[in-house]
Amino acid sequence: MYPPKGDAGLRDLHKRIMDSQITLHYKHCLIFYLLKDLSPSHHTTPEISTQFARDVHLEQRFWTFIEGIWDLDHLQFETAVGHLTHPSIIPTFPDEILLTLLNRRHTLSATDETDILPLAYYTCVKPPLATDVVRTTFAKYMAARNVTETFHWIRLRPDNEHKALMEALVEQTLGRQSWGKTNMEAIYSTQEKAVELISLPLTEQEDGWLEKFLTEGKGRTFKAAEDTVAMRRIARGQLREFAMANGARGRTHNGVNWEILKDGVQKGLGPRKDEDGFVA
Repeated sequence: MYPPKGDAGLRDLHKRIMDSQITLHYKHCLIFYLLKDLSPSHHTTPEISTQFARDVHLEQRFWTFIEGIWDLDHLQFETAVGHLTHPSIIPTFPDEILLTLLNRRHTLSATDETDILPLAYYTCVKPPLATDVVRTTFAKYMAARNVTETFHWIRLRPDNEHKALMEALVEQTLGRQSWGKTNMEAIYSTQEKAVELISLPLTEQEDGWLEKFLTEGKGRTFKAAEDTVAMRRIARGQLREFAMANGARGRTHNGVNWEILKDGVQKGLGPRKDEDGFVA
């Protein structure tokens, strides 16, 4: 039924709206939306949609919300966020709106991690993030902007969400596909993100999730997976585990590679390398 085809289609849609079993202000909202579509072809002052809203005394909160939805549908994202974060409206479909803002990259030519619209909407509206899709997508968006802040944000989420969100953080930090399409690497490099990830104050449980994800889960295919596990063990003082582990060979940097480093740690540990549970 939408968009209506010709005058007959518009009349039919209007009749269906008026005959529907919904409250009057909802009918007014739908007609207001249709008139927003028609306003560009009717050069009146005020616009026919605005005049209609005034004539039926459409409440400002409904008026503002429909304006925002119409802007969102027509890819006018900045204007949409301005309307949809207005303090007068009651948040409606907040997760769906946030996901639309997060996934709008395919409609734009130069969206990257510097984009603030999803964060602005989230901060103002506080959507519940009720589904795995919207939670994970938002976590990756956050991680592309700041790994440490994302980690502390995850800590504030319900316990049952932590593991999946931590994996999303790691995937965004180390995975090949970064958020957006453009040159954020020059602003916030993968190396910087990886160093932050390794330095996070993880609990023993979180460390277990990280290592399992990078050695057995999806993260095992990431280029820096083995290096990250090795560096995390050093950061935690698990020198015995680091020295005895296989893998993480890598390239030589300034005459040093993982094998040389492991050999040095083994010699430094001496007989302590045989002590289970030894932590520096």
